[in-house]
Amino acid sequence: MRLLLAATLLASLAALPVPAWADKPYKITYIQGVTGNPFYMSVACGGAEAAKRLGVSFEAQGPQQYTPALQMRVLNAVIASKPDGILFTADDPVALTATLLDAKERGIKILSIDGDVKDMSVAVSNIQSDNFDGGGQAAKKLAELIGDKGKVMALMNSPAANVAQQRLQGFQEELAKHPGITFLGVQYSNNQTAKAASIVTSTVAAHPDLSGIFTITTNNTEGAATGVREAQREGKIMIVGFDTSDPIVEAIRKGIVAADIVQYPYRVGQLGVEMMVAALEGKPVERQVHTPFVVATPANIDTPEVQQYIYRTNCR
Repeated sequence: MRLLLAATLLASLAALPVPAWADKPYKITYIQGVTGNPFYMSVACGGAEAAKRLGVSFEAQGPQQYTPALQMRVLNAVIASKPDGILFTADDPVALTATLLDAKERGIKILSIDGDVKDMSVAVSNIQSDNFDGGGQAAKKLAELIGDKGKVMALMNSPAANVAQQRLQGFQEELAKHPGITFLGVQYSNNQTAKAASIVTSTVAAHPDLSGIFTITTNNTEGAATGVREAQREGKIMIVGFDTSDPIVEAIRKGIVAADIVQYPYRVGQLGVEMMVAALEGKPVERQVHTPFVVATPANIDTPEVQQYIYRTNCR
């Protein structure tokens, strides 16, 4: 059913109008949430493909840590380079709003990738998966895996992460429908894999009957897999993650990660550049575009249907 829904959404996305060859050699920059992250790298790869096809200039930049202060430095430098458009993944939905509004006033088009800033007047569009629904799907899968009973926890980066909060909200609302499951709450790793592993091992020590973990972002999934291995609880604690990386894919194959909600960032990047070019040429664009996701498991991880969603570490 999930793969059928994804196929239907892909067909609808394919039907979106794609700009013809750009009238001008526009300069478009994508500012990532953090460099080196496979999701953002996949967005950049998709953007580069679309830019080449449409004859526009494209580059990707980002901070080396997932913090608004460092991202602000990147944003200021990009604005100073006077691009025509900025694709932007906000590390904080509020902290960078004033600077983005300043860029808009200078005539730079802003398009949000993977989450709006709080002031929705900033961006011409936002492209992302339905994170609330993804969180709900994670809760359903985790409940199924643990037989609708037991203790579970969640791991995320920080309370300020808007997209992660949507996933958590969807997870909690679905989990409330499963009264046999006790939710131990959410803990924060500050996007540090080692910190996520430490949280898992300490939680297992305090709750030896821990049954499941919802890991809301890539580093948390990698860290949780390490923590479960260190606690020697592989196959006993079910990890349901969100987003992929090479280590996560390998952990899925080994059954350490039981399931993973996988977005389609390559297509997000393509759509971002296509819609930015349309906006720069004065054409209407949709304000909110949702892209599909699939649920990867050890049983389907190597199928063509799932592999097209797996995130990239390079653009080859």
